Amino acid sequence: MSATMRAALLTRVGGPLEIREVPVPEIGPDEVLVRTLSSGVCRTDLHIQDGLAYVPGLPHIMGHEPAGVVVERGRDVSGVEIGEVVVPHLFVAERECRFTRAGADAQALHLRGIIGVTLPGGFAEYFAAPARNLLRVPEGLDPRIAGLSSCAVVTAVHAYRRGTVTPVRTAVVIGVGGIGQIILQLLAGAGISAAAVDVRQENLALAVHNGAEYVVPASSADRVSALCAWAGSRAGDEGPADGADLVIDLVGTSESMADAARYVRRRGRIVVVGEEPDLPGVSSTVLAQRELEIVGSRNGDRKDQHDALRLLAESAITPALDEEYPLDRANEALARLRSGQARGRVLITHNDQRGTR
Repeated sequence: MSATMRAALLTRVGGPLEIREVPVPEIGPDEVLVRTLSSGVCRTDLHIQDGLAYVPGLPHIMGHEPAGVVVERGRDVSGVEIGEVVVPHLFVAERECRFTRAGADAQALHLRGIIGVTLPGGFAEYFAAPARNLLRVPEGLDPRIAGLSSCAVVTAVHAYRRGTVTPVRTAVVIGVGGIGQIILQLLAGAGISAAAVDVRQENLALAVHNGAEYVVPASSADRVSALCAWAGSRAGDEGPADGADLVIDLVGTSESMADAARYVRRRGRIVVVGEEPDLPGVSSTVLAQRELEIVGSRNGDRKDQHDALRLLAESAITPALDEEYPLDRANEALARLRSGQARGRVLITHNDQRGTR
């Protein structure tokens, strides 16, 4: 096999990706080389391109939802076989700590980087990863779908679990794009009555398909009273409607956080998934007097990703796919997502079937 590969490189903040020939990654003794089959395109990729939130060293290969086939193993690798279809757990730790021992690598104290975010990712013909970071794709699961377990699906599973540590009867999901739609499927599967809030009517229509019992446009002037009344009717509360047991905020702006505090009941829980530079739009007086809980949720633990793959294989979660683009058209894939017209996960797929090294 040639010692070079094609990759879509981000060479400057705000600039387009450049398709170039670059060296195939050299793997270490505990690493594996994977031939990429597909990679999902995520809003985080747009943030990286725009210089927001994450600023990797340039040039950089994005793509943090890849799936691929193992083509080479380091000398110390065991338990991962040539020819297996795998997906990565994104967070690469340099050494163990109390968080990695618990499977919570997203909180690792000695984090080397994040595959596709600060480390090279799947917008290339090959990517490398430590063997311990790879998960086998269940037999029969489409690799294009399996790759979403590294970000979109594991994020949904983790946020759902962060929100349901205590019994929940009613929930409101703010922002029902790709991850929000998966969370609605999880809530419906658990028998939890869910409502959806979004700026796009198309997303609200899809939310109904995915289990939302009630939908409200984010621009509706009476959204707070309407959602609280709905939650009260579903919970069977007497007296004035107080709000939902759980609110999951996938937007993360000051405005969405302020709304979340209005939608949630006393002693309710708000799970914040959306990441923006805004300060929360809720006062400490409201938090204290209503005894609200606000928790963050970032990607997911290893167990979450194992379970995400299982749920995908069982079709308990069915993420929608949008357009697919070859690597040479990676900029079109990013533009499709940025346009707001995507009706599911945009994908970059690789059809080159080069052999192993």
